[in-house]
Amino acid sequence: MNISVPMVWKKAKNSTIEDFIYAGFVCSLFSLPFGTSPPIIFASLAVLLWLFSGKFFTLRHYYIGKKWFWPILALILLPWIGLTYSSDVSGLGIKFAKKTHYWIYCLSLASVCYQRRSFQYLIVAFIAGLTVNAFIGLFQFMGILSPVDGWYLGLSSGYSALSVFLVIGVLMTSFYFREENKSLNRFVLGLLMGLLFFHLIILEGRAAYLSLILLSPMIIRNLFHGIGMTKGLITIVVLLGLMALSPVVRDRVAKSIEQIQYHINAPSDSAWGKKYSDQQDRFYMWNHAVKIFIKNPFLGIGTGDYQTEMVKTGDPDAPLIAHPHNNILYMAVSFGIIGIAVLFWFFWEITANAWRERNTELGYFLLIISLAIFVSGLVNTQILDANTAFFLAIAAGLQQGLKRFSNETP
Repeated sequence: MNISVPMVWKKAKNSTIEDFIYAGFVCSLFSLPFGTSPPIIFASLAVLLWLFSGKFFTLRHYYIGKKWFWPILALILLPWIGLTYSSDVSGLGIKFAKKTHYWIYCLSLASVCYQRRSFQYLIVAFIAGLTVNAFIGLFQFMGILSPVDGWYLGLSSGYSALSVFLVIGVLMTSFYFREENKSLNRFVLGLLMGLLFFHLIILEGRAAYLSLILLSPMIIRNLFHGIGMTKGLITIVVLLGLMALSPVVRDRVAKSIEQIQYHINAPSDSAWGKKYSDQQDRFYMWNHAVKIFIKNPFLGIGTGDYQTEMVKTGDPDAPLIAHPHNNILYMAVSFGIIGIAVLFWFFWEITANAWRERNTELGYFLLIISLAIFVSGLVNTQILDANTAFFLAIAAGLQQGLKRFSNETP
């Protein structure tokens, strides 16, 4: 104990600028489940240090020109190019274009990846933050603490991004479970996985339920490696049964069935999103997004112009809708075929890079982030949501920590 203090002091004294930048991102990932502001504050401090120290320039060769860098550059440029032909430049156009600042976090984190720091700190910080928040959510569920507007969100302000983070947390803890040999540690990891799973199923995130089901084979492989297809299918059924024990899940599933039945029985001129209905507003968003894309297939209608176009051509009784709640349709409407191509290019690049190193801690972490956000992005515009867009940018920057990139000589 007497040695630890001087050792910590010596380590802090010998810390480099890159260490402090890295520490800022560790704190950011820990606070990610707590809402939008805390992780942005920590990451912004790291970026300011990155900028004012000149590391953005001296370490530029660790991100500029890398294979993973080019689709990110395209994602940065597209919204600003789309702003030039948008009819809502001063409104949603500039608001959405400004969201490209999230990619600054990506580049600053990537620039300190060259020293191959222990990325376990980043991942463990993320899991630790989820765990703290899940305990608070559990206490809210038990009535010990007050819920947030009737939801068991913990310290978070919304369930959409949090539920996606919990899916990623469950997948990552299952990976640790697979890699761990000690029985006690596996037991603790099993309890942690159960806690995160429980927090997920008491939230109302249907997109996350879908992501968990579609990605459940990865969890089963980690928990029961080599059990065979039949036993794997049985395990999936058991997982669905556990989810069905939650009254929140049952309520959301019942509501989804009710909404689909509404559209099956509705008149043909209003069903499946032809007219706005609160029975399933996403059908309305998607239906008109496809129509807008068909009319403007090459360049789209510009950044942030979806709402303006919907007011002109959509149902006059519909509320204002900023985006189509789908990553692909958002890119299609805004930037046409080029936008779709850039989006798939980005997800293909990060998924392919992570897949090559899927048996490593960092590779698996990046793989499940890309898959979870892509799948949940089919029903939400995750590349615009502050928390998921930020997390995706962090994941993109961490690609530089993969062996194939960090071992490259500048």
